[in-house]
Amino acid sequence: MLSIESALKTILISTNVLGIERIDLLSSLGRVLAEDIYAYDYLPPFDKSAMDGYALKSSDTLNASKENPIELTVRGSIKAGDDFKKEIETGQTYKVMTGAPIPLGADAVIEIEKVDIKDKKIIINRPVKSNNNIINKGEEVSFGELALPKGKIIRPPEIGFLASLGQEYIPVYNLPKVALIITGNELINIDKKLQPGKIRNSNEYSLKALLESIGIKSVLSFGIIPDDKEVIIQKIKEALAEVDVLISSGGVSVGDYDFIDEILNKIGFKIHFTSVSIKPGKPITFATYEDKLFFGLPGNPASIITTFEEFVKPALKKMKGEVDVLPKKISIVLGEDIKAKTERRKYIYVKIEKKSDKYYAYNAGSQSSSQLKTMTRANGIIIMPEEKNIVKKGEMLEGRFIFN
Repeated sequence: MLSIESALKTILISTNVLGIERIDLLSSLGRVLAEDIYAYDYLPPFDKSAMDGYALKSSDTLNASKENPIELTVRGSIKAGDDFKKEIETGQTYKVMTGAPIPLGADAVIEIEKVDIKDKKIIINRPVKSNNNIINKGEEVSFGELALPKGKIIRPPEIGFLASLGQEYIPVYNLPKVALIITGNELINIDKKLQPGKIRNSNEYSLKALLESIGIKSVLSFGIIPDDKEVIIQKIKEALAEVDVLISSGGVSVGDYDFIDEILNKIGFKIHFTSVSIKPGKPITFATYEDKLFFGLPGNPASIITTFEEFVKPALKKMKGEVDVLPKKISIVLGEDIKAKTERRKYIYVKIEKKSDKYYAYNAGSQSSSQLKTMTRANGIIIMPEEKNIVKKGEMLEGRFIFN
C-alpha cells in the first residue's frame, strides 16, 4: 500500500493549474487571483479627515494650554465629496466631516468634542500634533504599487479593495469542471422509500456538498449508474469530453462488481495507485487520462468524505490556483483513551475543545466507515500513526479542524 505522503505527491505532480478568465468583480468571490494587481490611482486619492472635527495648522496650537487657550476662526465647512481647493491661513480653521478633503496648508484635525465653540471661533486648550486624524494621500496604496499578488484568494475585503481601485473585471483561474460517477445496484434516490437490500444515494449529496464548500457549484452528475461495465464505460467517456476531474463512488474494492480499475485500463487511463495506507479509505484509485484526473473513491460514506478531504480537495485547490493546498494541522491533546485496531494511519473523528490555550480531543462516536452520524458530532480529526492501536489520555497527536 502507498503511504499518504506518496499518494499526495503523485496526485499533485499530476495536477495542473487551469487557465485564466476575466470575470466581473462580484463573481470573483472565493476565486483565486491569476495576475498581480497594481494600483493606477492613489488610495485615498487625497488627504482626508479620519473623523468629524476641525482642520488646522498644528503650529497654531504649539503653546495652547488650559491657562493659555488659543482661538481659531472658523472659515467654513467641508463635507465628504466636496472639491475643496482653498488654502488655510494662520489663525484659521475649517470644520471637516469624516472623509472630507483637508484644505491646503492644514496638517491636523482636532476632534469636535475636544474644542469649545464661541461665536465663529473654536477654543483649543492643548497642542495638536501634526498629521493628527489625517489619512494621507496614498497611505493605503500608492500609484504603481502592487495592491494584491497573484494567488490571493478573493474574500469580501478583497472585493471592496478592488472596487476602490476601480477594478471592474478580475483575472482569476478557471474552476475545475467535475463529473460524478455514482455506481451501485443497491442505491435508490433519496425521495424513494427504502426497500430490502437498498440504501439511499447519500454519497452524491456528500460529494456535491464537499465540492460546493470549495466553490465548485456546477457539477456533471449522471445520477445512479448500475453496476454494468458498458454503461459505466459510456458515462466515463461522456464525462471525459466535458470535464477536468472525474470522481467515482464505489467499485474500487475487490468484490465481484468492483471493476472500476478494469474499466479505466480498457479506456486507456494510466493508473497510478489503487490503495493507500489510510483508515477509513484504503481502496482508492488515482488515474490520469492526458491532463484529466480520475479519483475512484470507496463507497462507504465516511471513507468517501475522508478520501475526498485528504486527496481530492488538494488537487482541486491546485487546479483553481490556490498556493496552500494542504490542510493546516495543529497539536491536540487526548482528552480520553482512543483505540483503533489497524496497521494503517487512522483518521479519528473527534470533538475538539480549547482549554487554557490547548486543544483537547474527545471521541465523537463509532469510527465505522459506514457511519456518517459520528461526523455530525465531530469538528475535527486526530491522526493516529500506523504503529499505534491505542492512544492514551494526555498524549499529543497531530490533527485538524474539519468542515470550516
